[in-house]
Amino acid sequence: MIIRISSSKATVHAPACKSCAKELDTILAEGTLQASFRPIADFDRCEILGYLASVRGPAGMLHGSYGRLASTSRKLGRLHEFTLAALGTIGRRLIESQVGGLIFVPVPEGAIEAGGQPLAEAIGRLVTSEVTIAERLVLLLSGIDSTSADLAVGWIKHIRSYGVQIAARSFGCDLADEQIWSHGLPDFVFLDEAMFECIDLASISSTELTAKLAEVTGAGPVAVADGIRTSNEFNALKHLGIKHGAGDFFGGSSLTPAHALSAAAHKAIAAASGRNTKDPRTPGGVLERLLVHPPTVTPATNAEEVFHLFERTPQLRALAVVEGSSPRGLISRYDMIDNMARPYRHELFGRKPCARFMDPKPLVIDFGVSLQELSQIVVGADPRHIVSGFIVTSHGDYLGMGSVQDLVREITSMQLEAAKYANPLTQLPGNVAINEHIDKLLADGEPCCIAYCDLDHFKPFNDVYGYAKGDEVILLTARVLSEFCDAERDFLGHIGGDDFVIIFRSDDWVERCKRALERFGAGILEFFNPDDIGRGGYVTENRKGAMEFHKLTSLSIGGVEATPGVFENHLQISVIAAEVKKRAKSIPGNSLYINKRTYPPDLAAE
Repeated sequence: MIIRISSSKATVHAPACKSCAKELDTILAEGTLQASFRPIADFDRCEILGYLASVRGPAGMLHGSYGRLASTSRKLGRLHEFTLAALGTIGRRLIESQVGGLIFVPVPEGAIEAGGQPLAEAIGRLVTSEVTIAERLVLLLSGIDSTSADLAVGWIKHIRSYGVQIAARSFGCDLADEQIWSHGLPDFVFLDEAMFECIDLASISSTELTAKLAEVTGAGPVAVADGIRTSNEFNALKHLGIKHGAGDFFGGSSLTPAHALSAAAHKAIAAASGRNTKDPRTPGGVLERLLVHPPTVTPATNAEEVFHLFERTPQLRALAVVEGSSPRGLISRYDMIDNMARPYRHELFGRKPCARFMDPKPLVIDFGVSLQELSQIVVGADPRHIVSGFIVTSHGDYLGMGSVQDLVREITSMQLEAAKYANPLTQLPGNVAINEHIDKLLADGEPCCIAYCDLDHFKPFNDVYGYAKGDEVILLTARVLSEFCDAERDFLGHIGGDDFVIIFRSDDWVERCKRALERFGAGILEFFNPDDIGRGGYVTENRKGAMEFHKLTSLSIGGVEATPGVFENHLQISVIAAEVKKRAKSIPGNSLYINKRTYPPDLAAE
């Protein structure tokens, strides 16, 4: 639940004007509400927890703000209709945008009193008809007074039956809060910016707010602070134990849900958490390839059933014993069959719980461990795990299983690939393979174009967002370039860092480069907050403490056509390519520069 802890000022609603009523009629009749979204930051994960949603009328309507529309709907007795229309608009836009996270949707003040149980049932039908919406929806309530508390309690219970969570601003008075909270705590507590207006955040730990926060959050709800505008406010609130927040510091309201927090917020969160941004590589890709999903059993499953499961599945090495989502142990094929094959074991233990035969201390590996940690764990593990394998979890929840044999095979394969000079991040051929391929084409007299690809403004991106995000941008670049290469004719290599080379033999290589730049331009926007996108860049403090503007990361491609007989080897091409790439990078944004100079035979070799 979200709760507003602020002064309880009475809300005064102006009478609905004729133009407002007319606009409301038009909007509801034509279904032209527009949804907007503000990101809520998760301070621990440095990610977006979800979005605070709202609606407004289409552009050009003077009275189309959420507040005016809700007020007009209330005065005209159409609050039920407006509430459902707003929720439907937000839900559909959320599905279209394909973003994850929770969605906090406000329920207009007075809607519960006006709509009652029929409104709750209508919302239930709406959210359950849209895939995944119910489980992600958090209804944000406000303005409930003590006279409506009993109605609100029943309404909330009905809404919860659909899997919807409840968020609440101040219900209106302490009595109403007490009556409603006593029947079930809200899921989130919303701390409004009005709380902080008269508070010196530098000395916030000594204020009455500290005690109030402990009282509210200690009861169970997740606290979310809204209205955070600066890094100082963020740091002070994080010091209090607040782990989630919204405000202009993280990102403003946008018609398209943000895929990333603002650059300034990302940097501040990383600094406050002490997160090391120095290239924190993990074996997620390795474990993902190793992960298998054999059947699982519970501690109560009888031994006879487990025995027959092994008997029917010869390739099954072990079974995980899982209770709920938590692994409790592991049953080895060898141990189970060895025990049950002895005389009278089926009669004695066949109907007993299989927990008797499980290893209660299996090797458990979290999906997020580093490759170095994973290797050390396996090397130092008990020899029995070499046979039975290991359980893979994520934050303690069971994901699947892996085997030590497969892990050794995977690591060996990776080492062999590294020995072939493949880039360890993208797995694309490295310098040696690139140069060999160019030299072979030149020796064979095959015409080709060498396209050198480089990211612009990438260093400040790494400094602000960290090397993990930087790796994601490099992987995006690799995917985009690969998509526009002909697998039969073209060759894509990764020199290292943010430098790539495409050796084109496709005749339409210019068009392929242009389409790759267009695709990259769309894909890179997901790494930035809409506010930063609107400015064309982001502002953060540099090492001297001064604010500095950085442009959005872009891609530059410089193309050199290698005509047979002009160049003898890759070294000669690299000299021309360095200049061409520099020309490409001098062009703002995602750009392509093609070498226009021509050379007589052997001139480039001189």
